[in-house]
This record gives sequence, C-alpha cells and structure tokens, in this order.
Amino acid sequence: MSVLNNKKLKGVYMPPGDKSISHRVIILGSQAVGKSSVTNLSESEDVLNTVKVMKQLGSNIKKIDGKYIIFGLPPGTLFEPKKELNFGNSGTSIRLITGLLSTNNIKTKLVGDKSLSSRPMKRVTEHLKRIGAVFILKKNNFLPMTIKGSANPIPLNYEISIPSAQIKSAVMLSALNTLGKVTIKEFSSTRDHTERMLKTMNYNILFKEKKEFRYITMNNDKELNSLNYKVAGDPSSAAFMITAASLKIGSKIKVKNMLYNPTRIGFLLTLKKMGANIEIKNKRIVHNEVIADIFVHQKKQLKSVIVEANEVPQQIDEIPILSIAASFAKGETIFKDLKELTVKESNRLDLIYQNLKKMGVDCFIKNYDLHIIGNNNLKAGGAKIIHNFDHRIVMSFYIANMICSKNNIIIDKSCVKTSYPQFFKDFNTLIK
Repeated sequence: MSVLNNKKLKGVYMPPGDKSISHRVIILGSQAVGKSSVTNLSESEDVLNTVKVMKQLGSNIKKIDGKYIIFGLPPGTLFEPKKELNFGNSGTSIRLITGLLSTNNIKTKLVGDKSLSSRPMKRVTEHLKRIGAVFILKKNNFLPMTIKGSANPIPLNYEISIPSAQIKSAVMLSALNTLGKVTIKEFSSTRDHTERMLKTMNYNILFKEKKEFRYITMNNDKELNSLNYKVAGDPSSAAFMITAASLKIGSKIKVKNMLYNPTRIGFLLTLKKMGANIEIKNKRIVHNEVIADIFVHQKKQLKSVIVEANEVPQQIDEIPILSIAASFAKGETIFKDLKELTVKESNRLDLIYQNLKKMGVDCFIKNYDLHIIGNNNLKAGGAKIIHNFDHRIVMSFYIANMICSKNNIIIDKSCVKTSYPQFFKDFNTLIK
C-alpha cells in the first residue's frame, strides 16, 4: 500500500444503506400485514444475519432485482425455530430480536460469535423479564441465551437509564404483542429509528422530548402497515469519509442522500466545532426521517474540542474515527464519559488509547474520559494495530495512515464486512 500522508479526498460519495434502519425495516416489515419492499438495504454481515434469523422465525424474505421483498407475520405468530439462532457479531440484531421473542409464546436458543458472546445481555433481559418472559444466560449475562416468551405479556411502564437505542428498541418490539398501553421514559436521547418507522407504518405511537427525558407511549390497537422503503445512506459509514476529508486542507467531497437524523449527526457537530468546513444542503423528509447532502471543502487545520457526556450518545459509533481527528487537531480534546464504549464489539475505549499511543499520539484515560493531546504534525505511525476484530477500529486506524509518516500495519481487515463491506473500495475511489 502506498503512503497516504500526502493524499486528499475528492469526488462524489454515496454511502451504503443505513445499518440501523436496515435491521429495523427487516424486523418490522416481518411483523406487518402484507408485502413490504425495501431498496438500498445494507448488505453488511450484521444485517444479513437479521434477514437469516427472521426467515428462521417464519418470515418470507426474498431478494428480487436488487429489492428485498418481505411477506410478514402478524405480531405473536412467530414460528418456533428448528435450530438455534446464530447472530454472528450483530449486537443490534440479537438485542432487538430478543425483544420481539420475549412476547411470542415460543422457546428459542440464541448464540453468536466470540465477540458477541462477551457482550452483556442482562441490560436488555432485566427489562423484558418483567413482562413474563424467562431467560437463561451464561453467568446470568452472556450468550448462549435461551428464551421462553410470555404467553400473556403485561403492559408496563419502563425507565431506561442506560443510553442505548438497542435496549429501548427491544422494549418497543416487545410491545408489538402486548395488549394495552406501554410507556417508556428514556433519560438520554438515543437514535429513534424504531419510533419513526412505527409512525410510518401507522402504529399508535407518540414520542416527545422533554428537558430531562424522552417519553414514548405505545398502544397496541392497530396493525402495522406494510412498507415501500428506500434506506438512506448510513451516517456512521459516511463518518469515515467525512472525517478523512476534514483532516487534509484541499479535500473536497460531496456525500449524497445521507441520513440526517438528529440522533445520528453528533459527529458532524463535533467536526464543525473542530473547524471542519461542512455544509448541509437539500434537506428533505422521507419515511419520517431527514435526509440531506453533505459538502466538505476543507480549508484550514483542525483544533481541539470538548465533547460533553450528554453529547456522546449521538456520536457513540463515531468516537473511534473522531479520535483520529482529535490527534491531528491542535490542543487537548476531551471525550467525556465513554463507559458505553467498553461494551461495544470490543473495549473500544482501551483499543483507541492503545493504538493512538502506539502510533505516537499523546493521550490518556481518566474516569472513562479520553484525553487526546493533538497537533497538526504527522504522527510516527508504523504501528501494529490491535483491533480484536472490531470493524470500526480497523477502519479508523486505516484512515489514520493519512496523518502518519509511515502506514500503520493492520493484519486481517476482514471484520469490516460486518458493517461496511465496500469500505476500502469506496475510500480508494475518493483518495487522490
């Protein structure tokens, strides 16, 4: 691979379909009456695992001429699978579908790969067992997990203190087969694609923001309408290209048809505070989601910033790539309260710290706050990156080559397939 530190990004970029929405459109389309049609679905390994599992549970899903056609089953009528459900590496798949299974009167066993098997599930099951579902987990927290869904789920009020869209969505999916009113109080706003998609499907749901919390009310008195859905471009995938363009003066890219959901664009706000020259154009609403075109024309060096704890949930997946930007920004950048990063596909907080240090960046962790002392100089690089098969760590430290004297060494990049199979192809198309 040629040295990347003298390169810039230029051109037009179409990000792949949003992974979060792709999971949800497959799951909710499988609970709708009639035929749903989906275009631009993310074909990452994670989403394809969701497709596979929903088929095992009785959904009829076919890919025809680039479209995914879904013939769903009404809530409460999932099939009991003949074998265990394997979710691979996908935390979103397993946590959301756990919510769905908790109110279906069937017994299922759920498994995943080594990484997924080390990630906590109790944070979801502790809410769902209140409904009447029974869970058996390894050490009461980890996969493999056996679920016996409740035959008569109880409508409840929930308070969710951990800032996790997966926990919230699991509870919401359990409500699809729960008679009565279900309310959810969320103390930190997280991505709200499940709410927006249910609204698009004409479900009886209300959600509103208050200063202290987010409030959701669901009343199970309507069938879910089928969908004809085009998935918008994934901002978490686009974040790699947008950040890469922001690193180098003279970079100029246009990102087309990107999801611009308020809960997903925290990284754009952070980059703009750092001095990235980013313009948002052509905003429009499709399927209750905001979509926009993003223009990056970098004209100056980045500067440091402080990302407060309440800002982290809106950019949790982008912290790894933002840490690369912070290392090339003048001054001390602080990302506050990154505890949630320790329970992602890997302990991302520790991996970011270790790899930044190895490539010559001054940084430290204090009480889950990540401090990065950056400057506009090239880093030594040449580091053998420890990634523990975490896709976002691999992609972030590949882009870090743009700010290193020597390219970093990344052995086995195959894990990027879990979220962004065409990452290297798209990056190489833009690099000039």
